[in-house]
Amino acid sequence: MKRSGLLLVLWCFVLTVVAQKPQATIELKVAGLEEGLVNILLPVNHTVFWGAMRTDTLRGKKPFVISLHENQTGFVSISIFNREIKLFVQKGDALRVTIDEENEETPLIIEGNNREGQLQLTKAELLYPGSLIMRYKNDTTAALLQKHVEEDKQVRLNVFKLLYEQKKIDKAFYDFIVLTLDYYHASLISEVIASKYATTLLEKDNPFYKPVFPADFGTLWEKVYKQYPVNNPPALRTFGYSDKFNTYAGDYISGYLGWQKNKQGSSPAPPADPAADMKEMFRRIQNNMQPPVAEFVQADLLYSSLQLEENYKALGLLFNDFKRRYPQSAYTAFIQPLADKAIAYDKKVSQPFSPEQKIIPNYAAINTFRDLMLLFKGKTVYIECWATWCITCKDQFDHEAELHKYLQSKGVEHLFISVDVENKESEWKELIKYFDLKGNHIKANERLIRDLSRIFWNGKGYALPLYIIIDAEGKISEADALAPADRKKLYQQIGKYVR
Repeated sequence: MKRSGLLLVLWCFVLTVVAQKPQATIELKVAGLEEGLVNILLPVNHTVFWGAMRTDTLRGKKPFVISLHENQTGFVSISIFNREIKLFVQKGDALRVTIDEENEETPLIIEGNNREGQLQLTKAELLYPGSLIMRYKNDTTAALLQKHVEEDKQVRLNVFKLLYEQKKIDKAFYDFIVLTLDYYHASLISEVIASKYATTLLEKDNPFYKPVFPADFGTLWEKVYKQYPVNNPPALRTFGYSDKFNTYAGDYISGYLGWQKNKQGSSPAPPADPAADMKEMFRRIQNNMQPPVAEFVQADLLYSSLQLEENYKALGLLFNDFKRRYPQSAYTAFIQPLADKAIAYDKKVSQPFSPEQKIIPNYAAINTFRDLMLLFKGKTVYIECWATWCITCKDQFDHEAELHKYLQSKGVEHLFISVDVENKESEWKELIKYFDLKGNHIKANERLIRDLSRIFWNGKGYALPLYIIIDAEGKISEADALAPADRKKLYQQIGKYVR
């Protein structure tokens, strides 16, 4: 090989090594821990994408080292022992985090660049904006809402402003905090206003329905989105913009833009089903946002929607369109496993019902719980009340196969009651097939849902999941029975009512 060729190979090797060298590191040490799980969120192209959360295992006394490579510097979240550590990591940082839960005075120590700022960032209680709506329920005018949110913001900001003035945090850290708090508190305002606007879209017989959306709140909504634009790429690097639910962009897409059309008198009819609603959301993103914001918001929406295990067919098509629009997207790798699951779902639900998946004939005409139970006269019945949107209900479906075998061996009927709204008909049937729910199935109509609410929830709506045992005489023996996961105890509970 010629000398120049050898030098070129060596130079390429050096470049590769340099490129792979970590840009920053975080050492995590937990006192007294032999083994435990830790959840880690590192930035994706410096953005805060919660779909990138991963779980690792800490073992032994040796510090656990987290390496941040190119495009991974920025906001980092580390969760362990119900404690979330929030850090802003810059290129060249070598941070050390020590947790000692037995040390009551200083259970958390952070060493390294911007040490005091990192501690204050971790201490900051920036809760999901939707959970704080009630805090501002007495703000009857937009001026009051703006005033109180701004006061809350200044209290938080002053802590970091003082650290910056004392040169205890650098400008990059301070700028990150300012931008984060700007978008976090803008999100708070938007969430409160969006909730007010949503009440005007309810059915008129709904007790929460409001006929008028206050004009001053509309004016403030416009002001907030002008002052803190959704189309602001630097904001994607803060967890003020994306807080696991993407409230700020979500309210803009589903609430603000709809209100703008209503105000102009050109609001289209609401989509007829959830799949159509999802397509409309993506259309709004593509028409009103520019890259890289549009890419990020679509990726965030795809990931969070696929996690719900709903509207798989529509989401599969939307994901294919996303990959076509953004063939090099860094978010695709995190969405693909969920999309693969959607493909498997589509294949499974296209099959016919099995003989053991029995839809109750003429189910839409059953209006009372008493009429429903007449179909199982003389039988002990184990009932599962669920809905397609209920994640906790679905978590229990992993235990259905063994439970069904037990019920069959004891001559106990297995009944699933869906309390979904009317437009969930097809999805209800799909999930029966997908989770292979063997037993009897009914989708309750509105009258039956009201009757169930009266009997089991004192007429105050319903809380899911709910499990019920009916004895052979048709009496409610257990109005709040154990769940399928409580296998042994549940079988003992059911056994008491088997003849």
